[in-house]
Amino acid sequence: MPHRPIESVLFDTSFLLNDLPDVDKIIKILHRGRVSCYISRTIQSEMDDLYYAGRISKQKYTRGLARCRKARASLLDSDRYFLQGSMTRECTVSMAQEHGTAPRDVHNDCSILTSSLYNYIDLILSEDFYFTSKHTDKVVDSVIDMTCERFDKLCGGDVILLNKDGFLAAYQNGQVDLDVVEAMKQDVRTNSKVLKAGNK
Repeated sequence: MPHRPIESVLFDTSFLLNDLPDVDKIIKILHRGRVSCYISRTIQSEMDDLYYAGRISKQKYTRGLARCRKARASLLDSDRYFLQGSMTRECTVSMAQEHGTAPRDVHNDCSILTSSLYNYIDLILSEDFYFTSKHTDKVVDSVIDMTCERFDKLCGGDVILLNKDGFLAAYQNGQVDLDVVEAMKQDVRTNSKVLKAGNK
């Protein structure tokens, strides 16, 4: 079975704010394996905005920050705003094609995705179905294809997208089983941020 080593992981907002203890279990696994962990400025801003707008409790916000500290998560380099901005625009176009979404609804998702690609992140952990849908794999491929000619460093790039259940099923000894990763992908295509019956 094909395997891929995981040396760097980015935590999405939905992963950090998830209530289940599996998140803390995964952070311990990554810490023991000395996997480099990251968040992006978009994720940092999302957590702050959710808290100060009163959409999440202080307890949930504090726990999300504590998880970052426990994982020793660093902030991704974001000094190439033009490059990442161009990639994000390509991503929103592709998301519209694959999911029928409005650009404003997936701008943050695309910012997180493209920051990860630019910084050679191996794995994004997210509970957001826009990340874990198998149709979003096509978005990743499309972003790379459309930007590779202009930005050589992206040629041949890739990132694995998993939720906590997918990670626990696929990860062992510093690697993920790519057959398991593929099997865990959700067949979800939707233009709404809320997953409804009939979207699968």
